[in-house]
Amino acid sequence: MDLNETVCFCGDVTVGAIKAAVEAGHTTLEAVKEATGAATHCGGCEDKVAELVEQFKK
Repeated sequence: MDLNETVCFCGDVTVGAIKAAVEAGHTTLEAVKEATGAATHCGGCEDKVAELVEQFKK
């Protein structure tokens, strides 16, 4: 997985930023959205962000 891949183009949030947020204790979709700004603009990436949160929680 490319940690530099952009997940949220509206907020310029990468896979790595999602991973870092989860590792910092933001383990819900809402917490990651608040911490990174991902999925807070158009919402088009929300499913992908949720998928990554679940993946990185493991």
